[in-house]
Amino acid sequence: MISNINATNTAILQNTQNSQEKKGTAQVKENKVLNKVDSIKEQIKNGTYHVDIQKTAQSVFEELI
Repeated sequence: MISNINATNTAILQNTQNSQEKKGTAQVKENKVLNKVDSIKEQIKNGTYHVDIQKTAQSVFEELI
């Protein structure tokens, strides 16, 4: 009986730790995306943003296949 309780507590603890780790990772990815978006917005405002035609064409082509 005691070993079942310990196993359950360990499983709960691991799930909690995994959940916290995932939340931290999501925040980092989100910040990187926001920084990229902010950078592009600033470039558009300054008139220095240029579309990479080759990369855009490649992405469209891949979606059509």
